[in-house]
Amino acid sequence: MVRRYDSREEDHRGFRLEYWLAIFLIIIVWIWAFKLYFDRYEDMRPEVTWAIQGINTEIVKAQGVLLWKESVLTASKSGTVSYPQGTGPTKVVRGSIIATIISDSTPIDIKAPDVGYFIAGTDGLESKWMYSQLWNEDEIPSDIQPVTMKKNGDAVAAGESIGKLIMLPQELKFLGKIDITGDLSDQLKNKSLRVMMDEMDMVSRADVRVSKSIGNTMKVYLTLPWFQPEVLSSRKCILTIEAGITKGALIPETSVVFKNGTYKVYLVRGTRVVLRSVEGKDVGDSKFLVTNGISIGDAVIKDASGAREGRIQLW
Repeated sequence: MVRRYDSREEDHRGFRLEYWLAIFLIIIVWIWAFKLYFDRYEDMRPEVTWAIQGINTEIVKAQGVLLWKESVLTASKSGTVSYPQGTGPTKVVRGSIIATIISDSTPIDIKAPDVGYFIAGTDGLESKWMYSQLWNEDEIPSDIQPVTMKKNGDAVAAGESIGKLIMLPQELKFLGKIDITGDLSDQLKNKSLRVMMDEMDMVSRADVRVSKSIGNTMKVYLTLPWFQPEVLSSRKCILTIEAGITKGALIPETSVVFKNGTYKVYLVRGTRVVLRSVEGKDVGDSKFLVTNGISIGDAVIKDASGAREGRIQLW
């Protein structure tokens, strides 16, 4: 049987194709319209943050060595040594027994010749560690070994060191190099540095005995405001110095962009956003401290990467 051709079927198929194309185009237009609406909505209502008061303390770590006066104590006879007050470092008084040598079953007491810190060990630098020599060298010694300690029951020979005494009272000295930054130049001119034992310590003052410039650094000889016995285990020292305090407006680092060689933020003024140049620096913890350009309490766009100038609606 031959099927009869009906032109209405072709018209019907053409109509269905055009219908679905129209539906598809309508969907595309709706998606585009919704995207345009939400983009516009986000542009009109960006997330805003407010600048708060910020303080940044600049810290410098200075590598150096420690100097003090000391006296090496030796065994008068061969035997085994014991330390009734411990191997230290510990504070002892004049005339107290700091070591006992057992020689031929006879105990020989060694007494402290003065008040001071006793430590049952030496590092081999006791007779060589002099300020006059260290100051004339451009480089600070780095190959310094820690104290080699003795313990109870060790065998010692006659004349062998059994420890040393660091006499008290005396001042602890520091000799090292520091990079000049912040207000360190002014501190050095005033012959006093703001120092700390570590970053958690309170600031104290160290007197600058002498200083000289070596390249991009400054070599200094300081009198430290403390002398704990723990420092006697090694002559190496890393000194913490406060190099200045900066105050300003603290904002998230995401609120700052770098354009044309300057830092900029999008500042909210009423119902408008304006691009404002600022000065400042990263201070860690994803924060930026602005020292010039905005004030504490100013509103800025939190994410500057997608922000732009113009009208906004905050509420």
